[in-house]
Amino acid sequence: MYVICFYWQGDRWQEKGYKPEIGHVNHLQYHINRAGQIDPILPSRYVNNLYYGVDRFAHRPFKFICFTNETLDLDKNIEVRPFPFISKDGVLPRMYMFSREAGLFGHQVLCLDIDIVIVNSLAKLMDYKGLFCSRSNFGDDRIPDGDIMSFRADEESENVFWNPLIEDVPAAEAFAKGRERFWLWKCVQNRDWALWDDIAPDSVVSYKKHKVYRTGRIPKGASIVSCHGVPRPHEIVEKAERGDRVSKWITKYWA
Repeated sequence: MYVICFYWQGDRWQEKGYKPEIGHVNHLQYHINRAGQIDPILPSRYVNNLYYGVDRFAHRPFKFICFTNETLDLDKNIEVRPFPFISKDGVLPRMYMFSREAGLFGHQVLCLDIDIVIVNSLAKLMDYKGLFCSRSNFGDDRIPDGDIMSFRADEESENVFWNPLIEDVPAAEAFAKGRERFWLWKCVQNRDWALWDDIAPDSVVSYKKHKVYRTGRIPKGASIVSCHGVPRPHEIVEKAERGDRVSKWITKYWA
């Protein structure tokens, strides 16, 4: 199977999309200011750590691909592929993975955000074979979220997720407002899709909602800790290095 990730510069949440003369306009300025200046070596560290986590906990052969147009210092086992910016708004650029042009057809694909932490066997997630599966948004509305997705790369998924986007990119951007989950939800309605909540219960947990930040314990059965929002994994590592006992778990799984 293929395991993939994406990295591009610029914050995912855009107030007014991307303009060449000013670059990316961040809707969540507070969070960017809180994060401070991003060290240029961090993207490579994140992609490499994601690969190492997959390699450590995969139970079947896989090919790891990073889609990026940036120059990164990556492990020799990571294949790098460029991708076009059909949409520069939010996280919609990642929808390129559903296109034939992405070169994934004929495989089940596990797409992972680079800010997750893999802590146990990926068997349940890698064994899924179907049109589309994701985690919920950790709420009660069961809306699909995009940080841990598995899909069958073929003409069906291209027709469901990609073709409607490129047929009218401005309309898709206006509908989704840069939020990938809204586009995914629009596409999968009335389709045979799944959630990890049902396929692999308790395998995907939230650093915040499941109170890992407070207890320092990984919930039983968890395979992935989703560090959505802030803090990011490297910030949790920094806390551990400063002696925060409840953050010590991350040094075992994320270097």
